[in-house]
Amino acid sequence: MTYSIQEQQEIQVLEVDNLISEFDNREILREVIELIEDGANRFIIDLEKLEFLNSAGLNFLISVLTRSRNAGGDTIIANVSEEASRLLVITKLKQVFTTATSVASAKEMFAKLV
Repeated sequence: MTYSIQEQQEIQVLEVDNLISEFDNREILREVIELIEDGANRFIIDLEKLEFLNSAGLNFLISVLTRSRNAGGDTIIANVSEEASRLLVITKLKQVFTTATSVASAKEMFAKLV
């Protein structure tokens, strides 16, 4: 599993290639929590490299979303595959998450919220 978090225009952009391991997801979540404790509250989770999404991945997405909203911000999921989108619909999470076709469009969505 590889991931990176980069701050771009006061938004934390998280790129992940795998969210199937609860153990690995905790490592990423610890870093997200540290960022929130340091004042970050806007996240874009880029799923472009993600090949598969399971319940562990959904739990991770929900955790980041909940923590960012509790901190007064939000989380947008970018580059959602057709398979992941179907899973969001089946689990009725499509209405909960804001999705964007790209990281750039997610940034534009945040710009409109300011």
